[in-house]
Amino acid sequence: MDEKSENGSYGGDVRMDSPVSIDWEEGIDEDDVYLDSKLEWDFRGATGEDRHYVCPDTVKRIRIGRPQSQINEEEEGTPEMLCRRSLSLVYSTIDEKYPEGTLQILSDLLQPGYYPPKDITSHLLHDILLDTQCPHHLCVQAFNLLMRTQRHHFTDKSMIPWDWELLTSVMASQEHTKTYRWEVVRMLLEYVLQTLEDDFKAKRASFALYHSIAKNTLSCDKHFPQVRDIIKWLFSAIVKSTEKSQTAAEERDEHIKMVCIFQRMLCLALEVDCSPALNSAKLSQELFHMLISDVPLRAHRMLLLESLQSKLLRCKLLEHLLDYACPVKTPLPMSLSLLLHFLKNCTLTPDPTDGDEGWQRWEELVHLLWMLLLSYNSAMKGYLNSSITGQRDRGGTLVYRPDDMVSKSAVCEAVETFLSRSQDDLGKALPRHVEESLTYLQDHLLNVCQC
Repeated sequence: MDEKSENGSYGGDVRMDSPVSIDWEEGIDEDDVYLDSKLEWDFRGATGEDRHYVCPDTVKRIRIGRPQSQINEEEEGTPEMLCRRSLSLVYSTIDEKYPEGTLQILSDLLQPGYYPPKDITSHLLHDILLDTQCPHHLCVQAFNLLMRTQRHHFTDKSMIPWDWELLTSVMASQEHTKTYRWEVVRMLLEYVLQTLEDDFKAKRASFALYHSIAKNTLSCDKHFPQVRDIIKWLFSAIVKSTEKSQTAAEERDEHIKMVCIFQRMLCLALEVDCSPALNSAKLSQELFHMLISDVPLRAHRMLLLESLQSKLLRCKLLEHLLDYACPVKTPLPMSLSLLLHFLKNCTLTPDPTDGDEGWQRWEELVHLLWMLLLSYNSAMKGYLNSSITGQRDRGGTLVYRPDDMVSKSAVCEAVETFLSRSQDDLGKALPRHVEESLTYLQDHLLNVCQC
């Protein structure tokens, strides 16, 4: 998404289903090699009954693996905080309000295995990065030092130099007075996201998500008003990123990067309570109401949907949007039968940017149905409805429901109804590329037909 966003393209299917990817590879040392060879030798001489025995501890170790933090500690040792004596020159430059010296000396001191205390990172964040009078190149240096510090030692709840009040105050002042440069706001958000994701990954590996930073800031159960703030900022960034005539290209790029950051935060909100099915219902409702509360352009809708990094959340949001655009309601749950119902009955409202090209709303409808089908195919595998800690134990087998048992005749009837409705609306046939996309959709549905 980052690479595509820089080129102004939002097409394609976002591949991330969760805020972090699961690392299946374990570190290998000499003891592991010796143990594996010993187990292999013992296995050769084992009886048939013994060969069927599976050690629970071994299975747990294979499934979970060693946490990345444990691997780092084994390779580099436990990170240590820089002592006050070594930081004396840093504190002197802070007292003298000499940020160039602070950044230079701290850059020399920061080495793998060492990290500064919280008051130093707070100074970098509050007094340099977020100082409106600070030159731009010093803000960039402060941001780089914060990210280096994060690489050397993951920040936890006791060490984070930011809080939600800081984030909301920066975003509020930016919305009304544009106090900060947009690049500075993006760097702040990027650092906040990095602390959230690193801590989430470390706590997930130790099964302690309840004590994570994300749980204390983005929990749908305990801090849903803050999740609403994320959604509000997300929509604001989406709108600003599509204002081509009023905004410079560099500023639009920053807004697109912020869209990706907010979407990754929503992924954390989806997973941190270990109940993605319930959280996706809450989040999709909020996103849906935000979409219909104003008159968003098609560009807003598509950027929101295509930047969503959770296919489960995208599936539920599309279900809300298409049900809203469908005059004929049905009690069907999400299924292939419901998709055919949308294909036969949905009609999108015209977009102000369409002009005389009314076929574009029918093209959008086909695109939304494609997105719904692909998202639902992932959701049918079953593992998306479980928490990220439970996804390791689930396979990728499709789980079909009774309402997914559609016939080939029903698929052909729904496609014919769609073509008839579009021709009645436009007074002519759809453009060739729209008909081809609809044909591919029909072929895909026919391939999965059970009868």
